Amino acid sequence: MTPHTRPVTPTLALPPAFEAFYTLHHTPYLDYARAHLPLIEATTFINTVFGTLISRWDTLVGSLNPTAEAWDHLSCQIRQNAPRLPVPSDCSLHYDVWVLTTLGYTAAAIAGITGRDPSKIRYLSRTSAASAPARRTPQGSGARRTAHR
Repeated sequence: MTPHTRPVTPTLALPPAFEAFYTLHHTPYLDYARAHLPLIEATTFINTVFGTLISRWDTLVGSLNPTAEAWDHLSCQIRQNAPRLPVPSDCSLHYDVWVLTTLGYTAAAIAGITGRDPSKIRYLSRTSAASAPARRTPQGSGARRTAHR
């Protein structure tokens, strides 16, 4: 290499299934992180989460429910690294449903995001509404989310 030649940055070819997963889940994952962290921290956090997911992609897609496993990883990382919102819940999925509902996601969208059965999410959504404090939407979050992207 001569002093004037720049090294070529390698192009990484990601598995098409990961690219599809990323496209579907990036926005709701970032919304969830932004409910707990400032934008720049949330963005960095989500990039790290997706980096972890791609590093163990073969194991993840070989699991019984890859979407649920990926969500559980994100949710667990948020619980370990960010303050909890003031939501009375002992169950992490119940808490997650409340946060996503507050962000404007429907039960059907939340089921797709978390990889859980829609009837379970509808049940948790109803019980969340009854026990949770007044809903707040984090600044800058999108309008009501009716479809899981």
